[in-house]
Amino acid sequence: MESRKRNDIQCEIYENPCKSWLQNAWMDLEQRARPGFFLTWLWIGTWLNCFVGHYSVIEARRGKKTVGLGILVKQSHSFLFIPLKSKFHLHRTGIPEHDQIWIEYNDFLLDAGDESDIRQAMTECLIYRVKKRDAIVIGASENNKFDGFKQLGLVKRTVWETNNYALDLNALREDKISIPQFLSRNSRYQITRSIRKYSEIGQITLEKATSIEQAKQMLHIAKPLHLARWTDEHAPSGFSNRSFVAFHELLIERGIEAGVVELYHIKAGAETISVVYNFKHDNHVYFYLCAINYVHESTQYKPGLVSHYLLINKALEEGVASYDFMGGKARYKETFSNIRGELSVNQYEHPSSLLMLEHVFRNTKLWLKNKRRSGFYGVN
Repeated sequence: MESRKRNDIQCEIYENPCKSWLQNAWMDLEQRARPGFFLTWLWIGTWLNCFVGHYSVIEARRGKKTVGLGILVKQSHSFLFIPLKSKFHLHRTGIPEHDQIWIEYNDFLLDAGDESDIRQAMTECLIYRVKKRDAIVIGASENNKFDGFKQLGLVKRTVWETNNYALDLNALREDKISIPQFLSRNSRYQITRSIRKYSEIGQITLEKATSIEQAKQMLHIAKPLHLARWTDEHAPSGFSNRSFVAFHELLIERGIEAGVVELYHIKAGAETISVVYNFKHDNHVYFYLCAINYVHESTQYKPGLVSHYLLINKALEEGVASYDFMGGKARYKETFSNIRGELSVNQYEHPSSLLMLEHVFRNTKLWLKNKRRSGFYGVN
């Protein structure tokens, strides 16, 4: 029965189809699917406009009805001008500066009800259309969502992985539990003490942007705070990346007045505590970015905990289903969460001698790197 249902699904891959057709097809399917925020046309269409020139679209159809869509961007790799392989990235470009906007819960856009069958049919289509030496890169996605590639003989290599966290607010409502009751005694004490300290500075206010201009101004306030916090060259602030900023300015223009993009300026009197950037879709809040003011050296000030505490209480009062912290390990996420999962970026490719050589080279490189760190070369 399952294989017969899957055989009813026909898949095709198109090179650079008309973006107007793609937008109409995507938005029509979006109404019949159950996508998270990152698979809405607001995100996908803005990503296409900002970063993508050449692309391929994989479409799944059942009869005349589109039941699945995905956008692939190809990046070719070579060594000494010798072509090695191409990588096909789902809803990403493969260029770090462009992918820093960081899509999460990545997947094909799938008609609700038959997601597994449609995803498997699209997976099979990709395998047969991609050359044996090439690779398919998908993520950040829920772990094991694309194990259909492995079942069909491809090798999986995890490029990046982390935990994701969320707070199921409906569960709290059902059990009639408030946020203070949900928190541990220590977390509750830290937040209460911090709120008291900020209140000594001035009244704590939570201002939500209601216009494009106001939202962009909040983004401008967030920039130096975020740059000051994220200075690591391996994980720099997105605000140091012009492409990142341009993308979010366009996303704000398209989404702020519809209530999908949310920015909050949280203050104690005239002093900024933080600027929080969230997305709200299908009655779920997705926490995306927080720019925190660490002006106080005392550990009695907990700007991040206070900011999320205020916004989670607001979401609970407004009937929001969940507050999703998404990927990235952090203590504050564990503090506020009752759901935990795994996200990963994975590369899938056919077994080959080239893949074996890459594996040996990668392991050797990692071994040398670890030896350097341990002082193997006399560096302390």
